Formats: sequence, structure tokens, C-alpha cells
Amino acid sequence: MNQVTMGVVEQPLPERKTVQTPGGAVSYREAGRGPALFLLHGMNGNSRSWAPQLRGFSDSYRVIAWDAPGYGLSDPVAPDADAYAAQAAHLLDHLKVERAHVVGHSMGGVIAERFCARHLDRATSLVLSGTHWGNAAPEGAPLAAKYARRLQELEDMPAEEYGKVRAGKMLPSSPQPDVFDQVACVASEMRREGLLNGGQMVERTDNRPFLPALKLPVLIITGDRDPVVKPQRSEAMMDYLPSARAVSLPGVGHAAYLEAPDVFNQAVREFFTSIERT
Repeated sequence: MNQVTMGVVEQPLPERKTVQTPGGAVSYREAGRGPALFLLHGMNGNSRSWAPQLRGFSDSYRVIAWDAPGYGLSDPVAPDADAYAAQAAHLLDHLKVERAHVVGHSMGGVIAERFCARHLDRATSLVLSGTHWGNAAPEGAPLAAKYARRLQELEDMPAEEYGKVRAGKMLPSSPQPDVFDQVACVASEMRREGLLNGGQMVERTDNRPFLPALKLPVLIITGDRDPVVKPQRSEAMMDYLPSARAVSLPGVGHAAYLEAPDVFNQAVREFFTSIERT
């Protein structure tokens, strides 16, 4: 076990807490003190996905990692980006967080974009990891085949097997065994309502009309071996975010925050530091 992944596996996670909001229950984990850092996971994740960030940033930030609606102990909401963004705002209201650095990965990036657009005064900065503006499916379109296939797998497979299949789709060939196990373990906790509503939400969302309104510092992080969201698709957002910065992580797939947590955290921390200096 290498030094990076050893910390991921052995470091105890903060306990999962649950709060009641006007939109239903939301569960989350929290560590550290300082400026707020709000972490939004991807479709195969939950608050456990951010173990290296909960550990790595808690020395100087109040790190909050939520379970998106339908994940962890969070109640589902309608498959609409505004509904997800509203729940994010409700959680921050409950935690008395007025402003936060917002980090969204994959599905979480789609939510983060909409959250920042709807609540621009509450975001200090935005980090978009392995994500895009949504799939912009036309109204009334059926659920995309890839999400329908995942739902079928979730119903047909034991949870452990489902987690391993999803990890295999997210990571490059020959990943670190400990990273594979961590991604698979988190994915095995998937709930049907989280996958169904999250898939519908991502499929229907088109954040392109909202991106130009994001007048805040933005960092786009890609893994150059990401098989789920190709780097070119993430970087295409810069057409709508011309002042955004972009960082490509070599040899990294779709779970940059976990595959290369030291490099990922360093890029994010340097981004925050550059903002604080201005």
C-alpha cells in the first residue's frame, strides 16, 4: 500500500450527520475550521468519496461533504438541477455558511454550476472536476441507455459486484488496487433513487445559459485518461467561462480526487491561495 492510499483507507472519516431542511433530510460529513469548502460528489459517489479532501484541507478550511439527494441518508428530490441546488443552499443555511469555495465532481459539478448561478453571492470560487454542463436532452426524452443499463445492473447484481463494475468503468486500466477498492466500496452503496433521479437530472440539464453569469474564479480539473468525461468535454466549458483556469492531471481517470489526491489537493489549494492573494 503506497503512502497516498494508505491515508485514504486508514484515516477515520468524520461521522455522517443528518439535518432536516425544507426540502427533506440531507446527510453530510464535516471536518476542520476556517473558510468553508463545500464538496459535491459524482454519480457513483457519496460523502465518503472525499476522504482525502476531508483530511487534506481540514487544517485550514471547514470542509463539508454532502450526500446528494438520494445518496447516503439524504432524501431524494425531483430530477431537476434547481431542486438539487436548492438542497445545497438549504444545507449551507442550516450550517450557517454564508459563503463557500464550491468543488463539484462529475454530477456534482453539474449541480455546483447551477448552485453558483442561482446563489452567486454564496460562492467564493468554483472548482469543476471531470464534469460538463449537462447532457441537454430534449424535453420528454427517455432516460439515456447508459443510465438505464446502470439501473438494471443495480437491480441484478449484488452490491459488491455492482461497485466493482462501476469502479472498472471510472478508472484507467491497471489502477492502484487500494484506489479501485475504495471507489468500488463507495459505489456499492448506491441507492436506486439516487441513480435514477441523478441520471435524469444530468440528462435533462443544460447549464450553458448559466455559465457566462458565473463571474467568480473558476478552476477546471481534468484527468487525461478519464474514460467517463473526456477532457475535451470539460475544457469546452471554457468557451462560456473565458477567465477559467484549467489543469490536466497526467495518468488520471475519472476519480482524480482519489487516484491522485496529493496532486489534486495541491492544484485546488494553489487556486485558493491565488484568490486570497488578489
